[in-house]
Amino acid sequence: MLKSASLILIFWLVFLLPCQAENRLSTPLQSSSVSGAQYRWTLAEAKALALQRNPSIAQTQAGIERAAALLQEAEAAYWPTLDLNASITRWRDRASRPLRDYDNNTRYGSGLGAQWLVFDGFQRKFATLGAKYGLESSTQAHYDVQRLLLQAVSSAFYAALLAQDNMEIARQDADFNAILLEDAKKRHAGGIAPPSEVLNFELQVGKARVDYIASERSWQSAIVVLAALLATSEDQIWRKVELVPPPAELLRHEISLPKLLAYALRQRPDLLMADNAILRSQAAVQAQRGSWYPRISLFSDYSYEREASLHFNKHLDRNVSFGVVLNWNLFEGHRTSAAVAAAEAELQSALQSRQSLLLEIESELRRNLLAWDSSRRQQVLQEDIFSTATRIRDLVHQEYLGGTTTITRLNEVQSDVTKSAAARSSSYVQVLNNLEQLAASSGLILKEDYLQELGEKRSEN
Repeated sequence: MLKSASLILIFWLVFLLPCQAENRLSTPLQSSSVSGAQYRWTLAEAKALALQRNPSIAQTQAGIERAAALLQEAEAAYWPTLDLNASITRWRDRASRPLRDYDNNTRYGSGLGAQWLVFDGFQRKFATLGAKYGLESSTQAHYDVQRLLLQAVSSAFYAALLAQDNMEIARQDADFNAILLEDAKKRHAGGIAPPSEVLNFELQVGKARVDYIASERSWQSAIVVLAALLATSEDQIWRKVELVPPPAELLRHEISLPKLLAYALRQRPDLLMADNAILRSQAAVQAQRGSWYPRISLFSDYSYEREASLHFNKHLDRNVSFGVVLNWNLFEGHRTSAAVAAAEAELQSALQSRQSLLLEIESELRRNLLAWDSSRRQQVLQEDIFSTATRIRDLVHQEYLGGTTTITRLNEVQSDVTKSAAARSSSYVQVLNNLEQLAASSGLILKEDYLQELGEKRSEN
């Protein structure tokens, strides 16, 4: 479920939000002030809240407790069993006296029995090993749910952060055109500007406000998704939250693919789960083979038995027995052979599943690294494009005020600025989100200081 949610969020972040971000303008990822904001969340704080509150974490913790109980149950097979028993038996025999057809008899019994399985072909040993590997798998499943949850939180956070910035972009666009509108009204009142010039800037202000509404809707949806991951349910939560952008230094990290692969092979939880699945399958094979061996048990019994009375005589009614039992099944229709074959097939399946997971992890890391590198280079270019577009817009604005260029040209350059601002903001978010995807696909996202684990270095440029 978390993996599916993460994929949806990534698709939304990569393909949909950039399309909604056209015709806007701003510095990337400004922390716009949300009126009445009760919560100011950084990405690290959002992750911490998700780990504390999300029900999936408690669910996997219960799975760990269950696996621990199963291990304790398996270890109990090494202990002897002690049973207290009591019985009352009534039966009718043919009469031993004249004039009667049957004799009614009652027998009372009570005792204590003990049994200790000494040897069972190592089935207990491998069953216990299997339970230990099951506990380890449950622990790793707990960490893998954390990994997927943090990945989903990161994607939702950056989707919301981009929408938040797009709202600020649209607001600045509307403010810029509103200034031009006021100037056009004054020029029109003085007989300098035609009515179409006033209407033009009214149109541009209206478009910017429409863009703001669209960005606001994206913001509201993204915050609802993020709040759900953080197990926060409040009415109009989007009015109470402000997201704090991460530092720009994150753009200057260098990442080593070999180190990412090496860490993933050592620490990625789902790969460790696959390793434990192989070990559990190997233990299951050995446990099934144990059925070919004899079973040896020790037993003892101390009991009393008496007819027609509950008043036992400790000498006459006492029974004591003890001994050794050997049970060796010689044939049961090849049942054991079939069970061993099934366990071996399960082992082969686990081995191939791990190999498939290895290929998937390597492919995922390579694709995420390519995406990160591409988005980082795009972000550098988008910075230059935005800077150039802004300078052109300012020059054309002065030319327009001086009467040396047309209003159409001013609209064009303003549109270029808003588009480049949106692309700049989107590329900035893509770099940060791709960095989180790399951390998630390697398993490093579980560490708070995962950037240090990457072995990165600062770029000189």
